Amino acid sequence: MHLVMFDIDGTLVDSAGFDADLYVQAVESVLNIAVDRNWGAYEHVSDSGILEQLLRDARFDGDRAALAARVQQRFVGLVREYVERDPSAVREIVGARRLVERLLALPGVRVAIATGGWEPTARLKLQHVGIDVGGMGFASSSDARRRTDIMRLAAQRALRGASFKRATYFGDGAWDRRASAELGYDFVAVGRGVPHPVAYDDLSDAEAILGQLRI
Repeated sequence: MHLVMFDIDGTLVDSAGFDADLYVQAVESVLNIAVDRNWGAYEHVSDSGILEQLLRDARFDGDRAALAARVQQRFVGLVREYVERDPSAVREIVGARRLVERLLALPGVRVAIATGGWEPTARLKLQHVGIDVGGMGFASSSDARRRTDIMRLAAQRALRGASFKRATYFGDGAWDRRASAELGYDFVAVGRGVPHPVAYDDLSDAEAILGQLRI
């Protein structure tokens, strides 16, 4: 069994032009604190992980879970409003849907999605570009803060008790590469955000990618 796992933002879906801005806007409007946009500096690069660190570093008293819920609700609302105003803001990474569909049809392959985004916005983006998560394992920052924990859970949901001999993760960030190395997964870089020997500008060359995966 070959487990093939994907990140969403920058890997399957291009929404980088607004997603980070709206996340910062949601945090700053609810918590009234400044947000450092150097995402690589955070311990856990996920929506919930970054927020938890911000709450901890700012020494917020009271119910942090309630504050986190307010930030998430604000962010989800901002994303929905933005996409409704400009549907073209969320675009498929070229070839993403076709590659996923081909992988789902292959025997001996299980497909999963593990994203550092929260589930409501993650599903909204995938639905917007026509990627159906049915038949795939899915886990998000709504399930865990640590990216490796998100990936483990996505794998568990994809495999449904089966075991795998090889796993490959497609991502676009240095944190994706680190998490893959920690779990012993092969890593494929998408885009130009992280230098890596195995990298593709997009997912349009399905034959080359399947050849790389040896499936």
